[in-house]
Amino acid sequence: MKNVFILSTLLVFSITSFGQISPAVKFSVGYPYALDEDDSQGTDFHTISTNVPTFSLEKPFPIEIRLKKRMSINPGVAWHLFKEESMWSSQGEDIEEDQIVKKDLRLNHQTFNGYVKVLYQAKLQGKTEAFIYGGAIGGMHFITNSKGTKNINNLIDSNPETNLKINENAKDFFGMFYYGVLIGFQPNARKYNFIKPSFELAYYPGFITKTLEEVTNTKKNVSTIQLSVFLGFRIK
Repeated sequence: MKNVFILSTLLVFSITSFGQISPAVKFSVGYPYALDEDDSQGTDFHTISTNVPTFSLEKPFPIEIRLKKRMSINPGVAWHLFKEESMWSSQGEDIEEDQIVKKDLRLNHQTFNGYVKVLYQAKLQGKTEAFIYGGAIGGMHFITNSKGTKNINNLIDSNPETNLKINENAKDFFGMFYYGVLIGFQPNARKYNFIKPSFELAYYPGFITKTLEEVTNTKKNVSTIQLSVFLGFRIK
């Protein structure tokens, strides 16, 4: 509850302080990529990937500094989905009676989260209306979910197969908070244009957590990068 209150306070402060500027609402479609190396050996594997784009909605509140330079506070919400797949097999010392055990994990991890960006913008020189921007982002996961299957096959035991359906909170995968840095470019920044496209590249250190071994609770923080295309819509 305390965490929700802190983020809500930031959003309210942004709106009450800069709401009179009436900036554009921005909608984005992005593609995140997990910077993860799979250390599995042989036929085993443990990967994290995504083939589904992420979506976000944010509203910039500009803070004028000079004619060509300004800051912006952008509160927003986003949705992400990551796919985790793992195949593991073992035979020998840790398995009773030299039994062969295979584990097959297939999970989809989703998060609906809120964030606040603090950006510095600088207009490019010349007659162009384009500008570049960069800054930091901090967010909190509101709703998370892990859904999929976990199969355990004991190839010798009389009861060889265990199939588990998983549908639970994904707090172990996403954690509570995240942060990152980003840079962007808006090629068309004219004040009265209705649609304003922009392109953004962000880096999130330790955005997700990969569980390497359940028994010893060994985990690995995995960073992500994300390329997004924004469409800003002018509000009168």
